[in-house]
Parts: sequence; structure tokens; C-alpha cells
Amino acid sequence: MLVPVTAATGLAIDHARASAARSRLQDALDSAVLAGAMDGTDAWTTKAGAVLAAGIVDAKMTIDQKSFTLASGTDYGGTVAAHVGSTFSGLFGRDRLTFTATATAVRAAGGKACILLVDTAQAPGLLMNSGAAISATSCEAHVKSTGNPATTFNAASVLDTQKTCIAGTTLLDNGGTHPNVVKGCATVSDPFVGALPVPSSATCTVSSLNVNGGSTTLSPGVYCGSANFNASPTVTLSPGVYVIKGGNWNVNGGTLNGTGVTFFFPDQSYIQFNGTVALNLSAPISGTYAGLLMYEADGLAKSAFTMNATAGARLEGLIHLPSRAFTLNSGADAIANKLTLVLGSLIVDVARWTLTPADRSVSSGAGGASVFLKR
Repeated sequence: MLVPVTAATGLAIDHARASAARSRLQDALDSAVLAGAMDGTDAWTTKAGAVLAAGIVDAKMTIDQKSFTLASGTDYGGTVAAHVGSTFSGLFGRDRLTFTATATAVRAAGGKACILLVDTAQAPGLLMNSGAAISATSCEAHVKSTGNPATTFNAASVLDTQKTCIAGTTLLDNGGTHPNVVKGCATVSDPFVGALPVPSSATCTVSSLNVNGGSTTLSPGVYCGSANFNASPTVTLSPGVYVIKGGNWNVNGGTLNGTGVTFFFPDQSYIQFNGTVALNLSAPISGTYAGLLMYEADGLAKSAFTMNATAGARLEGLIHLPSRAFTLNSGADAIANKLTLVLGSLIVDVARWTLTPADRSVSSGAGGASVFLKR
């Protein structure tokens, strides 16, 4: 009985060695094609080969064959076959354990980021919980966190972007779908700091507002203290700037409509959407506040901003809240949104968002190339 048990144990050890070597080779090849695509010159294969060799220098494997190819002028591909020597499998006529790896990196013209999370210390800077789904296939997500972990993906979550660039190198990956993730990536800077207009907030126009059901039309102005919207009212916001100061708007169900509107937070005030409220909000398309849907004063201390369940949200414009830990709770769904999100950090629970970049966008390529793995 000892003979088959010993043989099975030995084969399992060899299999584990081969699996570890294959994983090491895949990581090295991923880095190689990314480096080659970033190089982008006729000598890109030399660069890719050097990065590949450096990635396996101490891995005790032998490269049997490798090739690098450029397709369509944008897809930088690599294929490698390698082996490690066997320990126990040789007893059965296999003196080597072979495996392959393939990878493709895409070099695209400088694109746009529709999600930028700027808190470098938050761990994680991005948390995708089970059931969370963000589809942003025409733009990128950039996470500046270098925390441990910088990003967490939980099972049954989806983050489908053109590229997800994460400054940190430590991720907690518990499953889900998240193609085109790049760790240790050079994230973009926030271009809006100190560059947005600051509306006057010295004099209160409305204080401590309460709306209970029915239909109401509000006018632009400085709203001080708390405002409560109860019993599912239908609220129409006339075009203009709404400064929310010294208190919060609590929107509890109903409908909130506003075309050509801007919300400005001079302090840690916020809007909280509760009770399956239906949102239809878009920023102005011209003038001083063109493209600005929600934004805050520069230099605020960290605070929370929460969106609870909605009955669907259609939002358009820039949301610039770099001090906020932003949470999308269960059912806070938003579809067909032309948005650019600049936040401190982001937690997504069982919520589904579909994004395309707003007119006020963040260039992700600084006029150069955007490089990411093709999955």
C-alpha cells in the first residue's frame, strides 16, 4: 500500500511545483507585455524580453520557446512555453513538467477616467461587495490608495472598465469579475482642485426646510440647516446653484427632478437619498457652472456621503467630492449616467451603476498612451 500512496504524494508535490511556476511565469509575462506596450517603439520586444527574464530569474524554470507579436498596431502579445524538472514524475517517464502562458497588453490613445478615488491611505480605497456591479466600458477607474489592501473585490461583484488602475500593489480578491486591473499603476491626478468656481454662501436664502408629500418647486439659493423631504414628494428644482450649508438634505422617497442644476457643499453637509427616491438630475450645459452637478469646497476634512436605495437614478455631470467616503448601499441603482466621479473612497454594496464619462472629464493618458492588459 505504501507504493501507490508514496507515488500519489510525489505527483501532488510535482503538480504544486508546476502550478507555482506557471503562476510565476504568467505574472512575469503580464509585466513583460505591459512594459513592451508602454515602450511602444520598434524595440519593444527587447524591452519585453528583458522584463520577462527579470521576472523569472530565480524561479528555477527553463524557457523552451517564446514569441512576441504586435497585432492591429495596438495589441502587444506574448506566448511562452517553459518547464521545470520533475522530482517524482520521472519515476513514471516524465523528467520535466511543461506549461505555457499567454498575455496581451493594449496600447490605446489617452482616454478618460470616469472614476477617480483620491484617498491614498484608505484601506480599501475601493470596496466592491457581493452583488455590486459597475459597468464603465468606455472609461477607466483610478484608485490612488496604497493601503493594505488598496482594493477589495468580493465574490459576485463586477467592475467592468476599460482599465482599472490601482496605485497600491496589495489587493484582496475574493472573486467576482474585474478585467483589466493593473496594480502598482501610475494613477492620474485630480485636475479640479482649486479650479472650480466658489459660489457665495454667506447669506441664507432658506432655513430648515420641511416638505411633506405633494408637489413642490424649489428655487436656487443658499439652503441652511436641515431639509427633510418626507411622504414621497415630487420635487422640481429650477435651474441654478443650490448651496447646502450647515445641515443635510434628507430625501425620503418620491421624485427629485432638476435640469441644469448644481449642488455646492461649502462644509461637510450632504444629501442623503433614502426610500427608493427617483432621481433625474443634470448639470448646466453652459455658463460658469457648466458640467458641475455636485461638488464641495477645497480642503474639507474627511466625512461620509451615502446613497441608499433609489427607484432608479439618471445623473449627468461631474460629482467632485474628494473628501467623502462615498457609499452606494443596497438598491442604489443608477443607469444611463453620463458621470465623472471624483471621490475620496468608494464602497459599493448591492447596487448597479452604468457610467460613461461626463463632459467635465479626467484625462487618463495626459495626452499620451493608456496601457492595460487585455483579458
